[in-house]
Amino acid sequence: MNAVMKVIDKDLALQRAGGNAQLAAELFTMLLRELPQQRAGIEAALAAGDYPALQHLVHKLNGSATYCGVPALKAAADSLESALKRGETGYAATGVAIIMEEIERVLRQAA
Repeated sequence: MNAVMKVIDKDLALQRAGGNAQLAAELFTMLLRELPQQRAGIEAALAAGDYPALQHLVHKLNGSATYCGVPALKAAADSLESALKRGETGYAATGVAIIMEEIERVLRQAA
């Protein structure tokens, strides 16, 4: 999404976990485990044109990304969630494509 925005920011993750390194690591591990399922759900909701479900799934991803130190993914999720809240469904395909790209970047960098 943004070339200057980090894919994974461990300092941000630690800050979000209140300075608890073990908690930050656990939250990040949970995110990595959930990303494939979240990706599939988001893609399915878009394919079905189910924008309320898409908004709900993107909201969940946005929340997860907030606490896990993945600022580029959070920004992508936040952007699509905001557009969907405004009823801007025409942006959905583009927003989902950006989210999918950021999920792949997180998974690659974490590997």
